[in-house]
Amino acid sequence: MERHILFEERRLHNLIFRKMRCISGDDKERRRYKLQGMIVSYLCEHPGERICQKDLESEFFVRGSTMATAISQLEQEGYVERKSDNADRRLKVVTPTESAKSAYENLSVHFRDMEKTLTRGISPEELSVYFKVVDKICNNLEAENK
Repeated sequence: MERHILFEERRLHNLIFRKMRCISGDDKERRRYKLQGMIVSYLCEHPGERICQKDLESEFFVRGSTMATAISQLEQEGYVERKSDNADRRLKVVTPTESAKSAYENLSVHFRDMEKTLTRGISPEELSVYFKVVDKICNNLEAENK
């Protein structure tokens, strides 16, 4: 049977997030593993940096409306703050709150464990090939969208 990238990527995605749901506790915490969790993680991993919504859109390859919704939810739940940028008042700088930093510390343990599970039995050379192939696929898709 012929294998297809789209099906295999979907299978991989489903398996990863199914495993992550098993690790997490309540529904509110589970949602953080998706885009909101990635936003909080990114912000906490880049302390002191000026990060705006546009930066996050580029980082996670999502549309402005998707990012605005995710940031609004995080803001309502007390995980991020938006403040006007001093240099350009049109831009909103997004920063993590103490609640976000605490949640990040708790969840980062699960992420590290998941990385170990995902890479078990895979050599550094094999991982290098995997990342090269993923980069090429992403570049192909980005070129199509221009």
